[in-house]
Formats: sequence, structure tokens, C-alpha cells
Amino acid sequence: MPYITRDDGEHFVIPSYRDVLAAKNKTQLKSDILLLSQSYGEYITLQRKNAAQYEIAFSPDTGYLLGESIWHHFKRPLDMIYCEAIPNTTEAILVIVKAGSVYLDGRFPLESISEELIIFLTQQNNFEIYIYGDVPIAQTPTAGKFSFETSAVKTFTVLDNPVFATLPLLKIYQLQLVDPVLKAHGIGVFPIKQILLLVIALGLGWMLYSYITAPQIEEFVVSKEDPYQAYYNTLLAPAPDQEIQQFLAKFEQLYTMPGWTVKHVDYTRGNLIAKVESGGSKTQTLMDWAGRNQATVDIRTDGMYVSMPVPLINRPQDRTVYVFKEVMAKFIDNLSQVYPGNRIKLDTLEKKINFTSVKLVVNVENVSPFVLVLISKQFKDLPIVILNLALDVDNGSLTGSIVTQVLGS
Repeated sequence: MPYITRDDGEHFVIPSYRDVLAAKNKTQLKSDILLLSQSYGEYITLQRKNAAQYEIAFSPDTGYLLGESIWHHFKRPLDMIYCEAIPNTTEAILVIVKAGSVYLDGRFPLESISEELIIFLTQQNNFEIYIYGDVPIAQTPTAGKFSFETSAVKTFTVLDNPVFATLPLLKIYQLQLVDPVLKAHGIGVFPIKQILLLVIALGLGWMLYSYITAPQIEEFVVSKEDPYQAYYNTLLAPAPDQEIQQFLAKFEQLYTMPGWTVKHVDYTRGNLIAKVESGGSKTQTLMDWAGRNQATVDIRTDGMYVSMPVPLINRPQDRTVYVFKEVMAKFIDNLSQVYPGNRIKLDTLEKKINFTSVKLVVNVENVSPFVLVLISKQFKDLPIVILNLALDVDNGSLTGSIVTQVLGS
């Protein structure tokens, strides 16, 4: 179910898709939003993340964002986990916030809570954790419950009262139709104010020109554009280590499909598509699971496919220009320590004006998701962008390729 209905009838929505979009070109921004809304729903929320980006969420249902509303209640910590038992059920509300953005929210069976949290054991965390009721999360190691290392927890709070029943209805988190939201942010509307200011400026300019009697001195305009701007723009993407780990978090979620197994998975920038096969379970069971896990099911001529959005956040912009040979040497040395062998293939080298770009493919064979996490960490802090992952799946082992783009001067 894409939303949870409170006792007072208010809907708190689990969006079908979240993303961070560039704000510079509003015409392109509007086009991107309209295109995404066709796939993920006509109701959206839109907030400024910073001067260059918007955070956006899509849903086919109206209501209020569940994860963001709970996050706001706790003063928007950078990393947060909230888990609240739902009375008279074997389910709980779970919200996970990572790096200042909602990573996961929804209503989950109690036995699946640990599966949603286990991916974070491979990451550095500083969670503020809040729980209410009998949920499978504990501050210290407890039989049948999940717990983090002490170093990964900033605070751990057991609440006396549930939060969901009294959540305020915040306008900024209310999902509304795309058109009025875009107009409220001045996106895609006719710029009357800007045109009026331009006309006034042109008039003043003409008056000033009319009174100028001194000889005109020719001015030469020197371009101040940074010669490495294309390099910076290419790297305005998710950090590769974080992107692979976000992909794996969604991939692990596929193992909760009842009676269905994954045979192949393709991933490209925020979109995971998995080919699945039934072990005797019905298609309706798969579709019910998809509805609970923000996924969609496609029936194609060659089989059944499950699509899931992967939440991503772009890395902070780094104005450092790295030396290409040093980047390649460091990555090759890093990879050899955790996955030795002839694993790398270079393809499509492009010489730009001020930098070099090359497609680098890392081939993997019969590796576990844990090994893929180790490989992902070797990309950390390097000028590398993930282009695609294509992996065959056999009894939990992964075989295929990680396609990346490496940049340097």
C-alpha cells in the first residue's frame, strides 16, 4: 500500500520515487518533472535543497509524506532511524534518514525490519534512533533483535508515546498535483516580472546612450568560464561507493520476495530492474510484495521483471582536478587488495580539451554482495562516475560487470 491511513482519515504517503534535480535550467527542470510524473505519479512535493538543487517526491496518491513528516518531528537529524509498532498487528512503521535525506519509509512486517537495517553495518553511521513499542531494534545485543555497534549510534531513545498518531500536517510535505506545485515555484510560468524589468533596463540604457558624447572606447570581453567546468559537471553525480551501496540495499530487498528468485539485475543511475522467476508462487503474490516495497512489476515476452527506484544524492562538488594516471594507479592498487586478478578492462578513451575521460569496466565472477561492498569502497574519493551494473544472480552469487567513467587531467 503506497500510503498509511491514520485514525483521523489523513493519508501519509510512501512516495513511489524520490530524486534530487538540478535547478539551474527551469525549462529542463519542468520537462524532467513532467516526464518522471508519467511513471511515478501525478502528485508531488518540491523543496529547495540548496541554490543548485531541488528535492522532489512523486506519488499516485495525495496526502502527506510519511518519512519527511516524522523526520521533521525529530528536528531533521542528519542520520536517523525511527521505528513504531502498529497496535494489534505484526507490523511497524520504519523511517530511515541517511545524509539528510529520507532513504526508506513505510509499513513493514516486524520480521523484515532487521533485513532493512543490515546494509548499514557496512557503512559509517551516526544514527539518532527512536523506537516505540515492541519492535525488533535494541540498544544492546539482544536475542531476536537488531542492534548497532555503539560507535554507530549518536543517541538511542525509547519513547513513552507513539509519534504517528499526532504528526502535524505540514504544507511543505503535502503532495499536490504537478501543475500548481510548479507554478508556486515559478517553474514553467511566463516570466512577466523578468520581462518588465528587462524593458525598463533597456529604456534606461537607451536614455544613457543618448546623453553620451564622449568617444566610445571599444571593450574586449574576456571569457571567465572555468576551463574545467565540463569536468566538474560530469562529477556532479552520486559518489560511486555510496551509489553501489544504495543499489545493494535495494538488491537485498529483492530477497524478501515470497516464492520468487532473482536471475539477473540491471542498474542505471537510480533505477534497478530485476528479472525474476517463480519457484511456484503466484504472480499476485509478487504484485502484492511490489506494492509494499515501492516496486512495480512488468510482464514481458521473455519473463517477469521488477523495477525499483534507488534513492541517490549527488556528492558535494570538489574543485580538485586529479591526474588521470594517478587515479588509475590508485584504483587498480586498491582493487587488487580486495579482489585480485585481471578484473579491469579499459574502453572508449576520450581526450577532452583539458582532461581525459575513459570507460572502465570491472568484471566480477561469483562474488557475494559483501564482496561488492568491498569493491565499492575502492572507488571512495576518486573522480569516478557509475554508469551501469549488469549482474547475473545464481544462488546469491553475482557475475557480471560494473561500468564506470574515470576522469583526470
